[in-house]
Amino acid sequence: MAENKGISVIIPIYGDFDIKRALLCVNSIKAQKGVDIEIVISEQGIARRFPEIEGVKHIFTYHKPKANLSDFNPGKIRNIAIVNSNKDFIYTLDADTIFADPLFLKKLLGYLIKHPNKILYRPFMRRLPADNFEEFNKWYSSLGFKKAVKKLIINQNFLVKTSPGYRELKIFEKISKEAGYKKTFTSLIEDYKKYVDERIGSDTEFNFWPVYWNENRHCGSNFFRRTHFLNVGGYCERFVNWGCEDSDLQWKFREMYDLAFFPSSFEVIHLDHPKEYLSPKMWDLNEKKSTERKSKGVKSAIKYDKKILKKEYGKQLEAMKNL
Repeated sequence: MAENKGISVIIPIYGDFDIKRALLCVNSIKAQKGVDIEIVISEQGIARRFPEIEGVKHIFTYHKPKANLSDFNPGKIRNIAIVNSNKDFIYTLDADTIFADPLFLKKLLGYLIKHPNKILYRPFMRRLPADNFEEFNKWYSSLGFKKAVKKLIINQNFLVKTSPGYRELKIFEKISKEAGYKKTFTSLIEDYKKYVDERIGSDTEFNFWPVYWNENRHCGSNFFRRTHFLNVGGYCERFVNWGCEDSDLQWKFREMYDLAFFPSSFEVIHLDHPKEYLSPKMWDLNEKKSTERKSKGVKSAIKYDKKILKKEYGKQLEAMKNL
């Protein structure tokens, strides 16, 4: 493969995800300066919803969800995008996330070129509360992305806001044996109270914490070389709904390469939104699959995933060699 020191930014979209947030995500990438970027939207659903945009590659995969279950395949939809992209470096980004710094990707590329053995994951993340989104989107519509971002108020840890009023937060920390570090989760206090009322939760016993809690890192962000991705077999396609596909890829990277957190200066913004698609049942099934894979060892997992990549995307992988 010919050398191409650009970045393919991979953005998955599922089902009825809010297109307004996805458009903000894309425009934050288009506002990046000083780096060759390819934007790839990989959409899975009954019908295409994301619009045609110049300079954005769109790949649609038909999927009719089961009744009352958002059973999308997060690993598959990301693999499809990556094997159909063409840059040497890959950044995976969720459609509800934006870059405030217009030099984010340029600086990031420079960092990884200087550290060729590193793979980066989970940058720090600030959250724009869901009830602030429409105001921010109005700013974007009338002023453009750059000016809208400049109007955001950053005067509290973990948050960006459209108004200066203090927003009380509930902070929760726990040791993650799987990830190997202490995770910090944040929630607006009003969301936390709603969680307690609806889920009968508590400070120490969480029935299903992802509904209202977000880590202060963007778990879906990974930055790696294409060769590293192919060497570990890409994303596992056994996970369904939300959770585990990113941590599984990061586990394989950690076992095979020098996986490290993004440097602290690299920070993204999450556009908070309702999470009706989350399923406790599917989460439990994914965790069982993850435990099973790890019990068999990373070599077994990579062998399985490489077999799936070759079977499903053999033609694209051959074409990739000739780029």
